[in-house]
Amino acid sequence: MSNTDINVKIKIGVKSFITVVAILFAVLFFVGALTYLIPAGRYTIYTTDIAKAELPFYQYTTDPTLNKQIVIDSFRELTESENTSRLPFWRWLIAPFEAMIFGSNSSNMIMIIALLLVLGGTFKVLDESGGLVSLVRVIMMRLKSKRFVAIWAITAVIMILSAVFGLQEQLLILYPVFAMLCTALNWSRFTAISFVLISSGVGFTTAITNPLTIGTASIAAGVSITDGIWYRSIIFCVMYVVTALFLTYLAKRDERTITEKFDAEGFVMVSAEEHREDVKKSKMIISLFSIALLSVVVTTSIAALRSLAMVFMAVAFIVGTVIIGRVLLGSYKSLGKSFVKGIKDVLPSIVIIMIAFGITYIAQEGNILHTIFYYFYNSVTNISPYLAVIVLYLFVLIIEFFIPSASAKAVLIIPMLTLAPIDGISKTVIILTYLFADGYTNVLYPTCGTLLVGIGLAGVSFTEWFKKTILFQLLLFAVSIAFLMIAVFIKL
Repeated sequence: MSNTDINVKIKIGVKSFITVVAILFAVLFFVGALTYLIPAGRYTIYTTDIAKAELPFYQYTTDPTLNKQIVIDSFRELTESENTSRLPFWRWLIAPFEAMIFGSNSSNMIMIIALLLVLGGTFKVLDESGGLVSLVRVIMMRLKSKRFVAIWAITAVIMILSAVFGLQEQLLILYPVFAMLCTALNWSRFTAISFVLISSGVGFTTAITNPLTIGTASIAAGVSITDGIWYRSIIFCVMYVVTALFLTYLAKRDERTITEKFDAEGFVMVSAEEHREDVKKSKMIISLFSIALLSVVVTTSIAALRSLAMVFMAVAFIVGTVIIGRVLLGSYKSLGKSFVKGIKDVLPSIVIIMIAFGITYIAQEGNILHTIFYYFYNSVTNISPYLAVIVLYLFVLIIEFFIPSASAKAVLIIPMLTLAPIDGISKTVIILTYLFADGYTNVLYPTCGTLLVGIGLAGVSFTEWFKKTILFQLLLFAVSIAFLMIAVFIKL
């Protein structure tokens, strides 16, 4: 198999792009309509550094020194004159631009876009220099007939990175390697992107010490991050087995549908000199990936630097790409041309990200999220804790559609629920419910930027992704409900 056989373009497919944009605009109009159908409302928020003040939920902070708390009995519906931020129809169309300029999450949005452009340029350089092909050849030399064992190892590594350090969208950097590897193995791009999205999504959800979810939620609830960690560790092990089995199924299904089987020995038949060159290039690329991931691990473990994790990653990739690209391509001119081509390939993804953030912006400006919480909370105060935890799960699933950000939901939801807890449901169970509802939908909802960018890079339509993963999603839902029922029963 030649180098050209395994080249993989990191480019948004036209069909996939049109499908995703159409879905997102439909959701955007739907959310805009809800801001006129659902009464606007707001809770009073108590802060220790500022006197009692009414603030929109998106001005909450995860900084424990500010100690912002919601007064649970303070909800009131806003009058028409008070709800001046609700957007008229014509502004729905420009909401993505307003979100980038004026939105509370604009900095995060800009960082995601910038990182994606850097990744696009980086992988084009690595691709055109032959570095990625060399890396795949070296990996295949080691794998040979152990490709299914490798699936379990890859799944474990990605899930641990997500569950412990909270990495998810950052792991999209691994897709080009998996794409080329899967192409060499006669596995589909769908399987390649599933390695990244499914593994990271499930790992992110079954958070062991994930600072973005269990860390933020624990601070908001006033409990220790170690509370219930033994139970989350058990859940992680079970979900790891389920996820690895699903990914193995995808790979074996690909092999059944493709007649030309992979010949590992034939692929790695290169001269000793070529192999030494492959190893040299591979070490350079692995060093680049390692430094980038290390920068994220370090920054996410330091509270003051956590919000800058993607910035550090982008800088690491830019510096590493300049060094590696200059060595492999021979000139800065060739390096620049490759980098610019990579940026052009991923430009459509910016539109996707902007629309997704625009949806959240409309919901925020319409002040409907506090109202949704108010009615859901009242529905669970006088019912069985087993039924209440299911209703709570469904509530967070709804909020997740509007607010994909894990930390933003934690600061919004957890203080509300833990200030006036539901009978029979501990703070630990409330946090666990939040974790489940927040994470699994990261690979299902069309408002999740990571999902949209991932399937866009793989040239997979949202419809195809939904059809091929929905049964797996339903299985995750059933297993998570079972764990919640057990948690309530044992009074976790």
